[in-house]
Amino acid sequence: MWLGLLLVVALMAPSLGQAQEKREGSYSELQQKLVKELNLAPDKAKEFQAVGEKYDQSRVEIIGRIEKNDRELEKALAAPQPDEGKINELVAGAIAGQDQLFATFKAQRQEEMALLTPVQRGKFLMALKKGHQGEREKYEKTEKK
Repeated sequence: MWLGLLLVVALMAPSLGQAQEKREGSYSELQQKLVKELNLAPDKAKEFQAVGEKYDQSRVEIIGRIEKNDRELEKALAAPQPDEGKINELVAGAIAGQDQLFATFKAQRQEEMALLTPVQRGKFLMALKKGHQGEREKYEKTEKK
């Protein structure tokens, strides 16, 4: 599950340091490629990209909360006498953050799919699958080094 979360975050969400920059990264590149491959009309392309930007911004905020929670959990676990109540609270926060993050991906996909024709939806899903496989392969290669 953790590996999946890390992979999803790496694939789809910009790091906090890039939050203020123009949308960049593998998903943005994939989304731009999709706009061309799906032959979206200019107005649909604009809507499609706006959906991605909306969820990117949301994910930056969620990831910030997750990272803060993780730092607090590390501190709590490092204490000589860890407070089990505090740890339970922080674990619940970590799980809630992950759930929120995953929910953004689902909601984004639903909004994007709503903009597409049935054929475009099929192409969209196949392109996402191909993109995710490529990213997973890159990730696996870096792990072997």
